[in-house]
Amino acid sequence: MSGARVFAYRTGRMSAVRRWWNAPTRRTRMPRLNPLDVPAAVSAAAEPLEGLLDDCNHVSSIHLFPVVPVAGTTPGHDWMKDLAQAVYDAGATGYRLGASVDPFESPQAWRDVLRREVTAGVMQPVHRYADPDLRTPGEIRQAGELADGVADLLEDHLGPVRCSGDVGGPHAGDIWWRNMLLVTSDWATVLHLGICD
Repeated sequence: MSGARVFAYRTGRMSAVRRWWNAPTRRTRMPRLNPLDVPAAVSAAAEPLEGLLDDCNHVSSIHLFPVVPVAGTTPGHDWMKDLAQAVYDAGATGYRLGASVDPFESPQAWRDVLRREVTAGVMQPVHRYADPDLRTPGEIRQAGELADGVADLLEDHLGPVRCSGDVGGPHAGDIWWRNMLLVTSDWATVLHLGICD
């Protein structure tokens, strides 16, 4: 037993020491942003990741479309499509969805898709070119960690994603792109991944 614990035991202060000794470590939560400010925060957090994914011929883009409330949406035949259209309408893109959203089997699959695209997918320069020395293993690992940070930021401020899926949408001339609808208990948005030249 440590000296401090022996002293506390002998002086009758063991309960305070026991509480301190056994206290769980907790991850400190950031104050929640206004949901309408989350797209700007995600764009800022994604900048270092985009820098790792850019190369001499291509520029990467990772951003959120506007965030819209889920309230008033009733699950039905095309409720995910309706939410995605509401997101695009909030961004004044003028885009009209033709196809339905292709939901992922797991609500958290979007995180795996994001990580896979930036580490082993077409967004990673190593996989766009035949030069394995274009990025080091450390840089590829860092891209995955930065992607996890972007996903954590999004869920810290909007809540855990309860439903997600691939969705069509505007892509502003990207040569490759992927949009994913993300739906939490209260909010919906679309995460855009793209590459342009």
